[in-house]
Amino acid sequence: MSLSQFKTRITTVSLFFSTVFTFFSCGNEVPIAADWQEKIVVYGLLDPEDSVQYFRIEKAYLDPKTSALITAKESDSLILNPADVVLRLVKDTNVKFNLQRVNRMPKDSGLFGNDQNYLWKTTAPIVANEEYEIQVTSTKTGQRVWARTRTLSSANISAPVKSNANIFSLGTEYITFEWLPRANSYAYDIKLEVVYDEFPSKDTFNKKEHTLRWDVLTNYVVSPNKLATARVPRLAFMQFLNSAMKADSSINRRIKYVNFLFYGGNQTLADYISVNRPSIGIVQKTAEYTNINGGYGIFASRSFQPIRQVRVSYGTIKVLQTNPETTGLRFVY
Repeated sequence: MSLSQFKTRITTVSLFFSTVFTFFSCGNEVPIAADWQEKIVVYGLLDPEDSVQYFRIEKAYLDPKTSALITAKESDSLILNPADVVLRLVKDTNVKFNLQRVNRMPKDSGLFGNDQNYLWKTTAPIVANEEYEIQVTSTKTGQRVWARTRTLSSANISAPVKSNANIFSLGTEYITFEWLPRANSYAYDIKLEVVYDEFPSKDTFNKKEHTLRWDVLTNYVVSPNKLATARVPRLAFMQFLNSAMKADSSINRRIKYVNFLFYGGNQTLADYISVNRPSIGIVQKTAEYTNINGGYGIFASRSFQPIRQVRVSYGTIKVLQTNPETTGLRFVY
């Protein structure tokens, strides 16, 4: 699981830095509480760069008379309802937002019931480098849980491009990624997307658009206000293209543009991902990590900064046409 994947999990599985990876199959993997003792489970990431903040808030319990596999299929067994969910700015008790419960995003099928997928959201602006507190109260049982986290400030990105107006080039042996992490940044994921058209060499109007995503850096540890630099061999990029595309003498490809995706996470999020990383040893049981007081889950912060639709240089296409790794992929300008 990575910073970028955490948010995807929150967004696709139930909703909502990797993951939150699919807002979550892993979100359902929580310790089972005592018989019929309701436990509140909270997953939420504050992103000052985003216009909407989503939270996954559910419950966990054990039915002593029914198999957990059967109980999991019942959405009512997972939904915390009714509940009060409040987000507040710690330094100013007058700044608080009551989150709205919504059921608009489809949930993937699987072990857990997917006929309902309730999330909690707020469109309130989130301020960078501030401490926030989430409070969740079950109005049925009176149980209350809470957690605090400090939000990230956005990074200053200087390479390989600074803005959408820049041009991406493979003119040197290395692709240099350079950015200045700001307050509360601890780790970064960087991804490069290649958006291209594929078409028969004898029928240039029969185009199909494709997107490839290359995981350039994963959980790359940084220090706030200290320039971060990573040099990645351009050969690695060409080897990625070689593995992701199939050479075909009847097919041409034209790169429309590339996207650079920067995902930053604070230390709370990075620690959660690190602890929940799949074990590669004989013992598969992992430690339990939560920063939810009185419950389970994670309340942390991340920052997603995309640089989209960056054009590639003519020289870059020439490199792809002549390098042994990519010459068979038939790129045209």
